[in-house]
Amino acid sequence: MTRLRINLDDGVDPVDVGAAVEMLDQAVYAKVSPLVVKLLGLSQDGSLVGQFSGFMHGEVIVAAGHMQGFCGKTLGSTSPAVAFKARYPTDGFEEDLEVVAPSPPGNVPDLILLKGSRSATSLWSTDLEIMASVYALGYTGTENKPSCSKGSLSSTMPGSVAITAHADDGFSGGPVVDKHGRLLGVVKGALGTTIMRIGITPNYDLHTYLLQAGYPGLI
Repeated sequence: MTRLRINLDDGVDPVDVGAAVEMLDQAVYAKVSPLVVKLLGLSQDGSLVGQFSGFMHGEVIVAAGHMQGFCGKTLGSTSPAVAFKARYPTDGFEEDLEVVAPSPPGNVPDLILLKGSRSATSLWSTDLEIMASVYALGYTGTENKPSCSKGSLSSTMPGSVAITAHADDGFSGGPVVDKHGRLLGVVKGALGTTIMRIGITPNYDLHTYLLQAGYPGLI
């Protein structure tokens, strides 16, 4: 992926830090948001079961695996999600998706790959600056444009990565990126209306999952 040219480490005058941070936040959103897709989980009869997020990586859409078979926030409150639609942020186009790599047993890792008619022209990069500011992107409620929540890494234990940021219902499956738009991981499912600490599926698990499914990994 092309890296952002706005960088707070490049000698910003302290007087202009606030404006520079705002410019950086806007640049991250402008770079990443066109790739973030709203996903609709549907039951066998076509009823809406849940709304999620995903993001395009080459010819596939990456999302959280737990949305396959999702039965509502209260377990069993609805019929399970067995089909999925994508709604794209650039023009609102909506289409049915094919599951090309299902969620692994036990949702470990919590990933699924879907495919529609659209693809991204680039692949995600993962060359991260650890402990830098991070951004989680995803959809809330009926919004058709992704929201962005800024935070920081709070845990990088092997096999477990978490960030401190807001994540509304619907963010699960969305990307978490650094200030250059490079991928840290995928938001896991969030219970409740808003949480401050978000568990994510780390980028190295996604890289392995993509390769095992026969698709290009992260770069």
